[in-house]
Amino acid sequence: MVKILIEGEFPAITDAFADFDCTRYLGHRFMLDSGGEKSSAVLLETNDAPENRRITLSEDFFRHSYPVLNPDALRSARAVAEYYLAEFADVLALMLPPSPRRKVLPLPEKTQDRAFTPGEINDKQAEIIRTIQETPASAYAEHLIWGVTGSGKTRVYEHLIATALARGEQTLLLVPEIALSSQVMDVIAARFPGETVLYHSGLSDSERLANYRAFLTGNAGIAVGTRSAIFLPAHNLAQIIVDEEHDASFKDQRKIRFDTRTVARLRQITQPQLKLILGSATPSLESLGRAKTGAAKLYRMRGRATGQNMPDVFVPEYRFQHGIISPFLAAKMHEHLNAGNQVLLLMNRRGHSTHVHCPTCEARAAEGHAPGGYAECPRCSVALTYHKNDTLRCHYCGYSEQFSPVCPKDGAERRLSGRGIQRVEEILDAQFGGYEYARLDRDTARTKNFTGEVIAAMRAGKIRILIGTQMIAKGFDIEGVTLVGVLAIDQTLASPDFRAGESAWQLLAQVTGRSGRHKPGEVVIQTMTPKHPAIRAAAEHDPDTFYAAEAAYRQLTEYPPFGFLARLVLIGDSEAQVFAAAEKLSVAIRPENSADMFAAGINPISLLGPAVPSLARIDNEFRVHFLVKSREEKPLLVYLKTVRSALDRLERQVKGLRIILDIDPRETA
Repeated sequence: MVKILIEGEFPAITDAFADFDCTRYLGHRFMLDSGGEKSSAVLLETNDAPENRRITLSEDFFRHSYPVLNPDALRSARAVAEYYLAEFADVLALMLPPSPRRKVLPLPEKTQDRAFTPGEINDKQAEIIRTIQETPASAYAEHLIWGVTGSGKTRVYEHLIATALARGEQTLLLVPEIALSSQVMDVIAARFPGETVLYHSGLSDSERLANYRAFLTGNAGIAVGTRSAIFLPAHNLAQIIVDEEHDASFKDQRKIRFDTRTVARLRQITQPQLKLILGSATPSLESLGRAKTGAAKLYRMRGRATGQNMPDVFVPEYRFQHGIISPFLAAKMHEHLNAGNQVLLLMNRRGHSTHVHCPTCEARAAEGHAPGGYAECPRCSVALTYHKNDTLRCHYCGYSEQFSPVCPKDGAERRLSGRGIQRVEEILDAQFGGYEYARLDRDTARTKNFTGEVIAAMRAGKIRILIGTQMIAKGFDIEGVTLVGVLAIDQTLASPDFRAGESAWQLLAQVTGRSGRHKPGEVVIQTMTPKHPAIRAAAEHDPDTFYAAEAAYRQLTEYPPFGFLARLVLIGDSEAQVFAAAEKLSVAIRPENSADMFAAGINPISLLGPAVPSLARIDNEFRVHFLVKSREEKPLLVYLKTVRSALDRLERQVKGLRIILDIDPRETA
């Protein structure tokens, strides 16, 4: 009997009898022709107990097959499926590369081994490299490098990679953004030519498959990729490096809501020799917590590799009427631009205006006679954002409509309010028209090669001002940037999520670090909450005080790293149906209602909800959620495994209902 994964929109594992010895094709992908219908399939297992003769395999099926999985990959997939209570086939679907329609070409021969010479390092970098290399995985399998922006973490990565290559070992280097991965790729590929492949969703199917196979077979010693690359099977993987480990994009938000760092640790369980290296200028409190408990080894890099001091930070008195760019910041911009330098402006809101409203409808709403006067997405419970091409867009579901200057209800003139990044362009045109500028956000980055062209123009000094969303806060090392202006951070601070303060601090510290990396720099933070711990920590370059205050708050509320979380989200087309299902589920999964749960040793578990999340409707689907808290991880996982059957049963009973189980969620509000 063989076990086969039939690939498709809904993967399924199928048993099939084989009339020949196909052991040598384990982990191979081939085309399965059953009843005239062809589908891609992967051979997973074989044994000597023939049964269930639905499909008869022959060697013809494997004539043009090629390997896509190995034993390490299968063991890792099982560990991930068990931890996230997911179907094994669904995990494999995340792991497998695309299956191009055209014939798969054989891999080229691996180039002969060559010696690579990484760049020069300072004493602190050398000490970290030596310690990581000399520490066996049995002593410390996880290493956390906490280095200020510009401290030279990438140079440490280079030396670790070079040592691995010299031993015939492979390295997986993960970065949070596709735009950022191309920059790191350029650095690593230039340092290790012929050994590096890229792996992310922005590549074509054939490119992804070719790079996947090169890493699986050992033809490539280095893979640089985003979140999805964490599943890449390898020939001889020695280390996984996660750069900017704190970044929220390392948390997947699809069916299996995996955390990239957690998957890396699960791979270590099946590959004990594997080392995990996490790097960040603003590490997550969870990672610092692991270092404090001895689960990881911490390294501090407090100074910049160039010897430059951290930039001077100004938090001037700011009021809304000062405008998007205050007089203080405008004067600083002219000062730096006149000196021949470059300016970065962080505006973490897309579009031109975040709200479009009718004053007449607003007045009637205040009197209780009508709904609110804001233009809202018809599919989501959010306001539409005005963009300068006269469209209103929803940044959640993608809905758009033509903007009308008059209210469709009463014909009154509509007003624009709220500040978006496109409004900054208008100010630059009016006040800084003599300087070339560019905008980098999700809208402009959709254009192929745009991000790379902007970075090249910045390095060449052709662009003097770059405005962008949080994309510009990571990875940019531009010699001429001596001033950073933060135009809007209060919205992040006001988020109801328990990580709001940490997220704001990380964004501020990251973008602050873009200034003055090669010559003295300055930063201006515009905020109406200058005394917030995140603002003060960024202004004073004092992360330790911030982390101590944040840790005290988390410990008091038993949030990570002093507790463990899961989130259950019920989603359906009918609001009433979703609420009714949530009420029913709240009784079924209440910890005190099950003696079995207490017997399993899962007490104490706190179940919060059901409650309406901050976004109650997205793309015409209504949501209700629960939050599950526990002081320890094991009881939480046991509880979730116990109630999984209740979740599945409710999904079967209520037509159209979906329940998302999110372990260690990024979104909790």
